[in-house]
Amino acid sequence: MKKVLSIVFALLLLIGTVAPVQAAQTVNEQYPVSSGVMYSQYTYKDSYTNVINHLSINLNDSYTKVDVGLPSAYNKRETVLAIANRDSRDGNRVVGAINAAFFNMSTGVPAFLIAKNNRIINGGLVSEGADQYMNVPTAFGIGKNGQGIIDYFDMKITMSTNGSTYDLSGMDRVRNANEVVVYTPNYYLGYTNNNEYGFDVIIEGDQPVGPIYFGDTISGRVKEIAPYGQTKHAIPKNGFILSVQGGSPYSKTFSNLQIGQQISVNFDIDAQWKDAQFILASGPFLVRDGKPYIMMSTSSSRAREVAPRTVVALSKDKKTVHFITVDGRQSHSKGMNMTQLANYLVSLGVDTAINLDGGGSTTMGIRKYGSNDVVLINKPSGGSPRAVHAILEAISTAPLGEAKTLKYSRTNVGTMLVGTSSTVNVQYVLDEYYNPLPLASDSISLASQNKTLQVNGTTFTTTKAGEDRIYIMYKGKVLQSFPVTIVDAPSSMTIQGAKEVTVDETQNYTVNAKDAEGKTLIYNANQVKWSVEGNIGTITSSGQFKATNPGSGKIVATLGSKSVSMAVQVRDKSIFKDVPSNYQYYNEIEYSAKNNIITGYSDGTFKPKENISREHAAVILARVLNLDTNNVKDPNFKDVPKTHVYYKQIAAVANAGIMSGKENGTFDPKGKLTRAQMAKIISEAFELDHTKVQTASLNNQKISFADVPSQHWAVSYIQALAYHNVTTGYQDGTFKPDENIRREHFVLFVYRAIHL
Repeated sequence: MKKVLSIVFALLLLIGTVAPVQAAQTVNEQYPVSSGVMYSQYTYKDSYTNVINHLSINLNDSYTKVDVGLPSAYNKRETVLAIANRDSRDGNRVVGAINAAFFNMSTGVPAFLIAKNNRIINGGLVSEGADQYMNVPTAFGIGKNGQGIIDYFDMKITMSTNGSTYDLSGMDRVRNANEVVVYTPNYYLGYTNNNEYGFDVIIEGDQPVGPIYFGDTISGRVKEIAPYGQTKHAIPKNGFILSVQGGSPYSKTFSNLQIGQQISVNFDIDAQWKDAQFILASGPFLVRDGKPYIMMSTSSSRAREVAPRTVVALSKDKKTVHFITVDGRQSHSKGMNMTQLANYLVSLGVDTAINLDGGGSTTMGIRKYGSNDVVLINKPSGGSPRAVHAILEAISTAPLGEAKTLKYSRTNVGTMLVGTSSTVNVQYVLDEYYNPLPLASDSISLASQNKTLQVNGTTFTTTKAGEDRIYIMYKGKVLQSFPVTIVDAPSSMTIQGAKEVTVDETQNYTVNAKDAEGKTLIYNANQVKWSVEGNIGTITSSGQFKATNPGSGKIVATLGSKSVSMAVQVRDKSIFKDVPSNYQYYNEIEYSAKNNIITGYSDGTFKPKENISREHAAVILARVLNLDTNNVKDPNFKDVPKTHVYYKQIAAVANAGIMSGKENGTFDPKGKLTRAQMAKIISEAFELDHTKVQTASLNNQKISFADVPSQHWAVSYIQALAYHNVTTGYQDGTFKPDENIRREHFVLFVYRAIHL
C-alpha cells in the first residue's frame, strides 16, 4: 500500500486546476425505468456539443441493486445488450447496463481485477506509467454493507516456504518483466505461455484446485523446476505453477527451490474490499470528494483525446450510483477529454467517479416501457454496440405488482359526430415498479360513463350529442380515462374540390368540417351525404362527381344536420388535348376552333406555346377574313409552288396585301413571325384606325411600351393594337416586338380583333 500512496502523491502533482467554463445542459428525456432507477438524456454544450445518457440508481430502494455482468465464457466477448438480457429474469430484471471492463481486443481477456463475492474472476494487473488509464490500483464495487465504493485497493498474493514469504506480481495472466506470476487451473489457456526469459516451477498438491477466493491459500510440493527458457507447461489440476522472469529479485531464490519442498500461495485484499459483492478495477480516478481528481497525466495523449466515455460515479452517502455515457466521434456528439469529463461530473454533483472502458466500447442499454428487453439507448461511435467483457448492471428485484399506469392511443381524437367510432389501442400496462404486465386479449376493457357511447371490445361509437367519458380498465381496474365530446353537426363546413370541370371528367370532392374551436371534426366518410343541383352530372356516396352536361350547378354535402354547397361550372369537352378547360386562353382557342378558324394538329393537340409559322398565320387570316381562295393570282413566291398545301391561302393574303414576301422573292412559309410583324399584319387585316392613336396619346391613354421607341418601324401598328385593346403588352410595361409570337397569342389577338 505504501507503493500505491507514493504513486498517488506523484500523480497528484499532474492534476491541474481547470478554469470554469460556461456550459449549458438541457434535458431531452427523463423517466424512471424501475422504482429505484431514473434514466435521463441530456444535451450538454460546453467546448463542444455532447449527448449524455445517465442512469441514477438509488441503492436505498429495497428492490434496487447494482451488479457486474459477465460473458458466457472467460475469454469471450459479448455486447452489453446480450449480457444484460441473458442476466435478466423474474426477480432480477436488468433495467439498465453499461460497458465496464477494459479488455484485450485480440483475446477478449479482461485487463484488470474482477471479483465477485470474494471469488477472483480475473487477477489483472496495474499498468506502469502516468499515461496509462489504471496506473494505480483503483476500482468500483458494492461493499458488503450494500454501499458503493470507488477507491484504491491493495490485492496481495504471497508465496510462503520454509518460513519465508515473498510477494508475487499477479495471477493467471501473461508474465511481464521482473515478475513472478502464479498460474492456477482457472487460467483460461490451461498452460503457461510466456517468453523464454524465465522459468517455471511446477507444484502439485493432494486436492484439485477450484475457484480462488480472497483469503484462500493453495498448497503443494515442488514437482519440477523447468530449465530456463522452457516456459510453456500444462497447469496441473491439483496444483499451480510459479512462472519466474529471469530479472525478478526472487529468480535466484526460486531457482534454488528443492523438489518436494512445500509451497503455499495466499490470495487476499485489504479489509475495505473484503467480502464485497463485487469489485471491478478500472481507471483513472476522475473525481474525489466532489472535486476533479484525475489519476493520470492530463497532458498525455490518452487523457487529451476527445472521445466517447463511460463512467461510474457515486453520491457522497455512497447510496446513489451513476452510470454515465458520453457519445463521441460523431456529428451530434464530439466526446470529452479526461479534464472535460472530470469537470462535467463535478458539475453534476457526484462525490467520486472513475473512468471505465470508453471509445468504441461506450454503450448504454435500458429497459423501455412495455418490455423487459434491454435495448440500446446511446449511439456507439462504431454504429453498433461492440462486443465487450464485463458490464455493470442496474437491477430491479421487484416482483410483479398491481397495475398502475398504461399508455394508449386511439384512432380518432377530437370532437366526434354522432355515429362515429374510435378504437383504443393499449401499448403497455405497468405495475408500481414499472414492470410490464401481460396484455391478454381480454385484459383490456372500456366503459362509458354516461352510457351514450356504445362499447364493443376496445371500440366505442357515439350515439347522442353531449359530453361523456371513456374509462380504460385492465382486468376490471380503471387505469385511465378521457372525455368525449359529441355533436349533431359541424360548427362550420366547406366543400373542397374543383370549381370547374369538363364534360366526362371525374373529380373527387371532400368536406372540411370543424368543431366549435375550429378543430377538425371526427366523422366517418360514409356519413357525408352528397347530391348535385342542376343537370350537370352525378355524384357517388363517396363524393366522386362525374360531369355529364355543360352548364352551371352545385355540389351539395350534408353532414349530420348541416348542409353546404359549392358552385360548379361544367365546360364542354376541350377541343384539344393540350388546352384543358381551365387553360388561360381556353375561351379564345375554343371559339376559334368552333368557328373553323383553327384546326390544330393531327394528334389532337394545338401546341399553344409553340411559335406560329407564317403559313399557319396566312391560313388563319384567310379564314377569319373569308378571303376568296378559289380565284387567286399567283404571287410567284419561289418557295410556294401551286402544289403547296397552303398555296391558295398564302396567295389570298398576299393578293389582299395583308402579308408580303421577302426581298429575295420567297414567302418563307415555315418561318416565324415576330410580335412586331404580327402587329402590322393584324392592324392592316382588320383595318385598325391609326388616326385615333395621336388623340389617344394626347388623352394619356397608355398605347406606348418601354421597348418600342418612337422610331421603331412598327410603332404605329403596335400602338393601334394597344389603342383598340387587342394587346396590353406584358406586366413589366414591355411589348417584346422582336420575340416570335406564340400560337396562343396570335389566336388571342385575332379573337380580340374579331370582337372589336
